[in-house]
Amino acid sequence: MSVLILSKKNEDEYENRRLVESLRDLSIPATIYHPDKFDVIVGKNTGYGIKYDGQEFGMPDLVLTRTGSGTTEFITALVRQFEEEHIRCINSSLSVEIAKDKMRSHQLLASHGLPIPNTMLVRFPVEVDIVDKMIGWPCVVKVISGSYGEGIYLCENKTAFKKMMEFVGNLDTPKILLVQEYVDMKPGEDLRVFVIGGKVIGAMKRHAPDGDFRANISAGGYGEPFEVSSEIDYLAREAARICGLQIAGIDLLFDKDGYKICEANSAPGFEGFEKYCGVDIAAQIAQYIKYKLSLNGRK
Repeated sequence: MSVLILSKKNEDEYENRRLVESLRDLSIPATIYHPDKFDVIVGKNTGYGIKYDGQEFGMPDLVLTRTGSGTTEFITALVRQFEEEHIRCINSSLSVEIAKDKMRSHQLLASHGLPIPNTMLVRFPVEVDIVDKMIGWPCVVKVISGSYGEGIYLCENKTAFKKMMEFVGNLDTPKILLVQEYVDMKPGEDLRVFVIGGKVIGAMKRHAPDGDFRANISAGGYGEPFEVSSEIDYLAREAARICGLQIAGIDLLFDKDGYKICEANSAPGFEGFEKYCGVDIAAQIAQYIKYKLSLNGRK
């Protein structure tokens, strides 16, 4: 049995190192592979349709996808090709696509009746009065895909929103954005809930650094363990299930009536979770992979 960890980060990066160590503790060889070094070939008599550094390589028994919001069309095609070769992929190409596309994931969650912030997909020129009517102020402006709190901006009022749109309008980037209700029951705080194999492993309350509304550990925030209530357990498991994620980081916002789902992450970082909550996430992922490898057949 062998595992290929698909990641843009090197093998010394915290999560990659911990995953390789935890899998090897279970006698499962694991190797980090950079997606940019692959080629995908489709056609007759091509053998395996995947090459690495232009060469044949030993096909794994399982691919662990760790590209998250950095997943490109090429990476999606690569993961799909592994799936075509009957290699189990965790998470699947489809679920990674859904998690990366924030509007798509919100559409799915809303269609299943789960609580999310009111969300609009907008493009230039933006009708500010529609945002005023449908979302209100303050509001959060997000790029379509992003991670670690990047590409997320808070607009306190209509004037700030107009200035933000002027700034974005001058950028040489696709001008499609999400505008979202600002859930402000506990500004600068949220929950990261880890789900593996349909089971909630734990929850961490994240606190933003002073002066920031984004509660990301990677942006300088800190965390603490948080008790998993029945509501948290249900929302996190359902969000992961609906998005098709076997391994997920579900972010919840504190709301007056409980919680709202902020987003689902397909390759959640867990350094902060292990540091502040004392939960060995890498070992939990490794155990889940061992279980999946033990099933008959690769699918």
